[in-house]
Amino acid sequence: MHADKECCIMRIGWIIVLCFSFPRYSVATSKCYNLDAPARNIGKALIAGGNANAWQNTPVLTQDNNHAVVKSLEHVIQANPGNKFIAYNNIPPNIPKVKTKSNSKGVLMMNPGVQDEASWIVHTIPGFPKALTGYVFPPAEIQKGHLFICLTIKESEIDAIAMALRIATPLIYHNDIPDDPARPNLKKLVNGESRLTPPLTVTRQISTANAAGLKVTIYSKGEKSKYEIYRRVLVKKLKTSIKVWTTRDKILKSDCRILGRNIKLIASPIAVNGDASSLDSDVSQWLISDPGNKFCAIDKPYHKSQTKEPAMAVCIDDATIFGHFNLIGQNIGWIFVLCFTFPRYSVATSKCHDLNEFMCFTLIRYRAIMYKAPAQNRGKALIAEAAGAWQDTVAVTGANGHSFAKALEHVIAPDNANKFIVYNNIPPDIPKVKTKSNSKGVLMMNPNAADDASWIVHTVPGFPKALRGYVFPPAEIQKGHLFICFTIKGSEIDAIAMALRFATPLIYHNDIPDAQINSRPNLKKLVNGESRLTPPLTVTRQITTAAAAGLKVTIYSKGEKSKYEIYRRVLVKKLKTSIKVWTTRDKILKSDCRILNRNIKLVTSPITIGGHASSLESDVSQWLISDPGNKFCIIDKPYHKSQTKEPAMAVCIDDATIFGHFNLIGQNKHASEPPARNIGKALIGGVNANGWQNTQDLTGPNNHAVVKSLEHVIMANAANKFIAYNNIPPDVPKVKTKSNSKGVLMMNPGDLDEASWIVHTIPGFPKALTGYVFPPAEIQKGHLFICLTIKESEIDAIEHSQQQKKLLNDLIG
Repeated sequence: MHADKECCIMRIGWIIVLCFSFPRYSVATSKCYNLDAPARNIGKALIAGGNANAWQNTPVLTQDNNHAVVKSLEHVIQANPGNKFIAYNNIPPNIPKVKTKSNSKGVLMMNPGVQDEASWIVHTIPGFPKALTGYVFPPAEIQKGHLFICLTIKESEIDAIAMALRIATPLIYHNDIPDDPARPNLKKLVNGESRLTPPLTVTRQISTANAAGLKVTIYSKGEKSKYEIYRRVLVKKLKTSIKVWTTRDKILKSDCRILGRNIKLIASPIAVNGDASSLDSDVSQWLISDPGNKFCAIDKPYHKSQTKEPAMAVCIDDATIFGHFNLIGQNIGWIFVLCFTFPRYSVATSKCHDLNEFMCFTLIRYRAIMYKAPAQNRGKALIAEAAGAWQDTVAVTGANGHSFAKALEHVIAPDNANKFIVYNNIPPDIPKVKTKSNSKGVLMMNPNAADDASWIVHTVPGFPKALRGYVFPPAEIQKGHLFICFTIKGSEIDAIAMALRFATPLIYHNDIPDAQINSRPNLKKLVNGESRLTPPLTVTRQITTAAAAGLKVTIYSKGEKSKYEIYRRVLVKKLKTSIKVWTTRDKILKSDCRILNRNIKLVTSPITIGGHASSLESDVSQWLISDPGNKFCIIDKPYHKSQTKEPAMAVCIDDATIFGHFNLIGQNKHASEPPARNIGKALIGGVNANGWQNTQDLTGPNNHAVVKSLEHVIMANAANKFIAYNNIPPDVPKVKTKSNSKGVLMMNPGDLDEASWIVHTIPGFPKALTGYVFPPAEIQKGHLFICLTIKESEIDAIEHSQQQKKLLNDLIG
């Protein structure tokens, strides 16, 4: 490839890739290079310029060896301040079982510092590319044919493309493009605003960035249009017959009813410059006009089902490109359908760095709890070794040394000694994800230390942003939140993973090495989305924290098909006491005093945490204490009747000091409600556990308890690997899950017994390996964050508890 080339089409093994390079990129090689055929790890490329008349062989596509696909994506797979981008894919990387009707895959990128430097990539490869985490071509996709197209465009074309994408409703899994009022459709696209007035289809024309310009037309249709995109949209708009290469069902056939408007299906197999491909293994969908010079890549196959789904086609009017695909179409006969994905180059990608510590809120190894009251930008913290009183934190809005930021320091920024999973039902920067889970947290570990791990559980949506810095969501300052960090032994990770499988959290980041995952069966099933379980319908798992004395932690999980109400049917029964509950309540479930010593008492709003007031109107944490006893529990579902049909999980701590603090809160019934606060109140294990401590500003990565607990989740560290789960994961829109669990289960793969478990209530938080970002909207709410340091041997028990929550989904229909 040459930097001055304007366009290219690539064929990689059996993947067909069409790429365009755009000379306006000086920092990035914004070019497209390959087309790949099934069972081949090299491609065939058409590259704009003097070499556009012939297919070129590419190097091996599975390696980061400067070939066309890597070069086009170099600033998507690695961070660069001169490139910001949106990546979308109906099968996003590392996020199992996402449901979406869209089939679109691509990258839209721009240079925010240069007025007219942008690119658009369209492709067909599921789970690709991984944003900011290096080049990984999915091994399973080598067996299939794929298409990759890259267009260098003018920045002014971005909003036109966004308008077309809004109709197609793609699943966006990464977005860091700055807001700009000049791009209203882009803003609506990333915010998930797909509701449109008629027409039900849309056409947008753009051109590439060189002087001559390559004419590109985008056709989109919404799922409500009921149009079959090939006949009702493309044939009508192109005003010609078409030859189509794509799979076809048993309903739609070649169609020659209208003179000059035929649909001819290219027969399988085909040959792309000597490389054979067949419909059995080629997942590209494309067509050419007949006659004419138009080549189109479509994101849906020629199936009847797409009449009820969104669909999009990108059509290029170019005689050279058309000529190459016209030859391919003539090789086989009357059936012609081929779909191309078009890669774009980005100028930005996150990098991984070493993580050399494993912390929960502070530098101690035990546990920390931070409670951020509504309208407060500071928190109250209980910190191990100083748990006698709540401590004030600094403002959580800045990463300035408070426990929240410190816990997350290696989650928000890469560190080779920390690998982690982040989960959140409201993931950062991904709007309108649907999931029944409400869990939020980070599970991290040091892969180089055998027993170096942490688990963070919290309540903050859209937080943290993995590997992208500390950003506490401003809107969340007005809310009450809870953040708990457990420093655990690596042996506890699989136990935590077992419990999480029941809660079915939405994992939006996972970089724990396969070797660590494969050695933990429940962790492996959790990250792969395997929730099928046999009875019982509820599960109990006990773990201990890593301190010598050990903190006893019990996890209770239930599956969505159990029909159990978790407070009455699980927790009261298991704890064998009455309970005092702080959570919102619906109009159905009430205080319940029917059974002696098994009462459910609802704590009256408002409450006070170490001088910070909170009310049910703005506090989204759910917790309870036993009455009598020393047990404190954080629950991922509120006291609503609806949770009887949903998975749920509770993490219960048996500790007199922690219980005492929350027992006092439960008795405070006359506090006045203050404005939103961005600090929290923390209980930290150890000598300071007798009082709440103020945290620093939770919205900033300023070494507070939450940041410290998550430091090797938000930034990479080789000594910490983790699972993060959340029913609202960061940057993943429209995820559907019944789980409400949020947390992180982490471990040190190089240390036999170093692990942690974090349970929290914050949606969209934390963002794995991309820095600390506390969701702004969650500052307005009350949240709970608990971090436990556990033994590594406990991990599988925790994971088993999570798995049980999903049990009857698969056993009882």
